Amino acid sequence: MASTRSRQRRELFLEQGTKLISRYGFRDVSVEEIARACSMSVGSFYKYFHGKEDFYEEILDRMEREGIRKADQIVSRLSSPVSKLKAVYRFIVLGVRQYPILRGLLIRDEKSLYPGFEARLRRGDGVRAHIENLLVEILKEGGRRGIFRTGLYNSASTMVISMLDTIIAHMDDPDVDDLISDILVLLQRGLRRVIRIRRRDERRD
Repeated sequence: MASTRSRQRRELFLEQGTKLISRYGFRDVSVEEIARACSMSVGSFYKYFHGKEDFYEEILDRMEREGIRKADQIVSRLSSPVSKLKAVYRFIVLGVRQYPILRGLLIRDEKSLYPGFEARLRRGDGVRAHIENLLVEILKEGGRRGIFRTGLYNSASTMVISMLDTIIAHMDDPDVDDLISDILVLLQRGLRRVIRIRRRDERRD
């Protein structure tokens, strides 16, 4: 009974903390406010977590695992590399919008950052790194199947990841959907066709 109650209290801290940090950001939410939202003491908080950063890391771990699961689920439903590519880019905007904390980390919003942020990035096991790996795997699949002509480029993977950065940078723009559509057209045509530029003096038949 005691262990069940302890787990429930711990989950309550994580649930209420997620709500508060999603709304106000990591920096603007104190341990006292989290404890108050749970109708518990600050001492109870420290019974389950070493500190605020440790607490935040656990929230992020859960969110990133869920984000990765959803991204994989979306891609696994599709057979065409082109459709998979489209799905991954749209997931960044539509899917991540459901998680304000992850969105804040992706766009490097000051309210969402914390002292361990750079170390977390270097671990390479978060949503951002997973999305990059998905894009690279989709490119390889498209190349194997003869759908993408990745050999035309010095680094097709760098190109598609740069497009990802562009979408992330404009995630909150009102016309981001148009941007995604344009990027997808550009990538689809650029990866599937050879673009041949005719010399000015070349004869046209």
